[in-house]
Amino acid sequence: MLRALLALLCVLVMGSVNAETTAAAEAAAVTVEATQAEIASKKIEYDDSNLALQTQMNEAKQMKIDLAALREESKKLEREKAIALEEMNNQFQKMIKDPTLDIAASRAKYTKSVNADKQNKQDIEDQLIAVEEKEREVADIRVLKHSLLNKLEGLKEQLNKSRVERLYTQFNKSGKLTVQHTVECDLEKTLSECIRRTEELAKEKASARYMDKIFAELSESKSVATRRDGAGTSVKIITAKVIEKAFSGFANYSLTMDVDLVGNLTRPQACKLLELNERYCLATPASVSNSGSAVSANTSAAVKSKTVPKEMYELTVRSNVFGDEVYINGASFGSTKLSVMMPAGTHSVEIVKVGYKTYVEHVNLKANYEISVNLVKETKKFSKGSSIQDELGNNKKGPRLVAITAGGFKMGDVSGRGLENERPVVTHTIKDSFGMGEKEITVADFSQFIAATNYITVAEQGKGCAYYSDSEPKYDENINWRNPGYEQTDNYPVVCVTLDDAKAYVNWLSTSTNKNYRLPTEGEWEYAARADSESDYWWGDAIGSNNANCGWCGSEWSNNSAAPTASFERNPFGLYDVIGNVWEWSDSGSEQVSVVRGGAWNFAPSLARVSTRLEIASNFRSNYIGFRVARDR
Repeated sequence: MLRALLALLCVLVMGSVNAETTAAAEAAAVTVEATQAEIASKKIEYDDSNLALQTQMNEAKQMKIDLAALREESKKLEREKAIALEEMNNQFQKMIKDPTLDIAASRAKYTKSVNADKQNKQDIEDQLIAVEEKEREVADIRVLKHSLLNKLEGLKEQLNKSRVERLYTQFNKSGKLTVQHTVECDLEKTLSECIRRTEELAKEKASARYMDKIFAELSESKSVATRRDGAGTSVKIITAKVIEKAFSGFANYSLTMDVDLVGNLTRPQACKLLELNERYCLATPASVSNSGSAVSANTSAAVKSKTVPKEMYELTVRSNVFGDEVYINGASFGSTKLSVMMPAGTHSVEIVKVGYKTYVEHVNLKANYEISVNLVKETKKFSKGSSIQDELGNNKKGPRLVAITAGGFKMGDVSGRGLENERPVVTHTIKDSFGMGEKEITVADFSQFIAATNYITVAEQGKGCAYYSDSEPKYDENINWRNPGYEQTDNYPVVCVTLDDAKAYVNWLSTSTNKNYRLPTEGEWEYAARADSESDYWWGDAIGSNNANCGWCGSEWSNNSAAPTASFERNPFGLYDVIGNVWEWSDSGSEQVSVVRGGAWNFAPSLARVSTRLEIASNFRSNYIGFRVARDR
């Protein structure tokens, strides 16, 4: 039986640490500290913008009160002017009978009332101009506030990633230990076995000591210590060299060993230690930029090279009707019979014809494949989960709607992680069922409207559209819904539209279909987006990775551009992209405040929660704001 006594001194001597590793650790620490300082600075700016906004809003409110008072004064002055005129006319009639009568006083009184009324009207005109200017200032501060908020939340994302990199670098440093260990050899074992066992125990001791030292020297040593046991961390021994060894006493074997070691921490383990979501420890498919411009050529090339198939197969589609249309992965391929070569993998196939129920099949193409479909006449209904498309005429259909049934829910910052304008949480009731756009209105949808009406959006009237650059929106007169500053196809969400542009579209839908289309109310929007959940996102409280298209959310479009609609899983109510992609105009129920919901491709995940609401000017347009429609039963 082996009796190992860990009895003698373990001498810990750190050798020279790899200079490159040390420099990397110091650089990572500086990045974290710099980001923390910038967060503190932006927090002050954000708080100041909140105060400035409240001040300007209070001033705007008072100016409107003053304007209302001037208008009331105008009514009074009009009455006084009429009375003065009547009195002067009466005095004039008396003067005709009595030329000696002095009517100067009544004439002066009338002149004074006319001047007062004239001045009042000028004051009203000046006040109207002042109110409009103040409202522009309020709108500008709102945009600044949202930009600062997005920058602040983006910095928090950057901070968490920097913390991961700092921990990863600090942990995976190399070093040298000198340890001494003594074992009382078991006389029943051979000397070689005793020597080998002593060396193993010395290495274990060196590993344990080095692990303790790494954890003690981490920048966040106190917070990660409580999660150390469950993270599965380890160290690797690079080399181990015995520099002294000797037998003494009664079969005691001692040795001194130099051990070169290196920390062995993976990024997912770093996330566990820091108690961060695993998305901070996953590689993103594209480099992060926040310019709002098109995806770089390098990124596009990388994505394309990543998805180039090795094998192509023939996909054949047939149906029992003429004049149908086949969509594969959202793109039209014409009518049946259709044969097309497609790469191996999963493809979404839709066969559409007005008056018939749309056929949808997801094909995992591994060989030549044929779809043969008998399309059936569509019976329109409005029950839970049913899908409806109203006819526009000319064999065209409006946007596909999903029926949302009546119900109640908790509206607002249920999780406690939201903004002030999401509070208090209220119980909101949707009294009647309604239809909600399955997807955001697409470029193709909007193109139909433009072709039918020759409508010109605000952005196209020489006023341009905003894009996000250097943490703030900037206008470019060449950007509009046709050219949003990034590459798009017909199935991308339409952007660069104002609230009035969106309302013009829904009004056209109403006229074309003889149905009551509109924008969803805020209550309807959140009810449908939550889909019976009480979490920040319909799938839970963590954004995860590649679940939606928002800034730092791990998709190939994140921080680069909008994504084609329906690129991610639909929620339990059947809606796509209620989290991220583009902000969506809603009906706020107020003429004073316009609100967008849902987050966007270049806004932080914390701003894509189902309860987040951004208050903006109704004439604001950007390449990260679009809309979806609602329809009454």
